[in-house]
Amino acid sequence: MLKKILILIIIGALIFIASGCESKGEESDKIPKEGSYSRCVEVEEKTPYNIVDSVELPYFDEDTIFEDANLIFKGTVLDAKEIEIEEYVDGELNQTYHYDVFTFEIEKIYYSEDPSLEVGDVIKVANASCSYWWVDGTIKMEEDKEYILLAKRSHKVSFTDFTKYYDYHVAQYWVSIIPVEDGKYYVDEELVSLTDNAEKEIIREDGGFKTTMYVKGEGFEDELRALILEKKGTS
Repeated sequence: MLKKILILIIIGALIFIASGCESKGEESDKIPKEGSYSRCVEVEEKTPYNIVDSVELPYFDEDTIFEDANLIFKGTVLDAKEIEIEEYVDGELNQTYHYDVFTFEIEKIYYSEDPSLEVGDVIKVANASCSYWWVDGTIKMEEDKEYILLAKRSHKVSFTDFTKYYDYHVAQYWVSIIPVEDGKYYVDEELVSLTDNAEKEIIREDGGFKTTMYVKGEGFEDELRALILEKKGTS
């Protein structure tokens, strides 16, 4: 029994280290006085959500979302966390970022600019709309549920290398997230090329936000592959 407990502790420690984040409240005395430095902590979901009332979102249409996507895949959420990234410059806190980060197991790859990525791989995908900075309309992904995502590669912004904390982020807060449930695919109205021949339409509301979701059934993934071929020239 003791041996099993020790194994579980070791596995937990390895997962903790691999996440790149500390526990909330864990302090570090190693913040350099010169240059840039960032650290990540896992945080509890903020209640109530901090709703962003006056945010001006960039315009995202279907063409933009497909153009920006480096990875289009279907997967199941294994784990969901909210993180806080603190960015320091010359020893002073410069910026704080909050993200929901979802650990996915990849089930199908429709398009990828990373040839090393394979079905069965586990990746982390972030959404900047989270409880600390919530944009009405955002689709909140959940553990054990399946989604198709159009995602962008993480990268370095300002003084912080975000690739240390997640692999991809959603191309848009809700349009690039297609929930999959019981063989049905829920497509936002902005993906106009994928809304034909829907089985039904659903009005989705979130605060003052309203959009139409088109419920697609068998054959949707073939439509998606054809559209990727049209938009990206490959699949």
